[in-house]
Amino acid sequence: MATKKSTSVKTAPRKAATKKSPAKVTLPACGIYTVPRGHVSLSVPPYWTLRQSTDDIRVDSEDGETSVVISSYQRNSTSVKLDAREYLKHFLQTAPVEGRVAAANNTARLASARFRDADGGYWQVRFISNLKTLVLATCYSNQPPTSRDGRTASLVIESIKLKARA
Repeated sequence: MATKKSTSVKTAPRKAATKKSPAKVTLPACGIYTVPRGHVSLSVPPYWTLRQSTDDIRVDSEDGETSVVISSYQRNSTSVKLDAREYLKHFLQTAPVEGRVAAANNTARLASARFRDADGGYWQVRFISNLKTLVLATCYSNQPPTSRDGRTASLVIESIKLKARA
């Protein structure tokens, strides 16, 4: 009797499809700027402009459509501790908010929110406190937060570090 050869091709068993987690967005290679007193630092992306005045630090995108402004406030010895939540609440009461405010889980040391104004501009604010110093970072952009400049500005705000002063 003749035996038949199998003509089917054997394949390796397939692995179950795995979901890829979204890639973490990071700042491209950038410079770190530390204020002269050394207690506040932030990342400055390539091609963005950094300007420091006596009142604040300003980081602008190359096209000028997006800017981040950072201001710092020191408490005097007689005042109460600087709570980031209270300052965010007061800021939002006086801001030109149009629509709803997207606020994060806020604590006494870190409070942030996003909103749009009546002119269609996109705002992101963040208060960072070590209870003696309060840093206010505001970002304004004509472009949506999902744009390249919007994402980069958010990363600049997230990169701000406040150290305890000696």
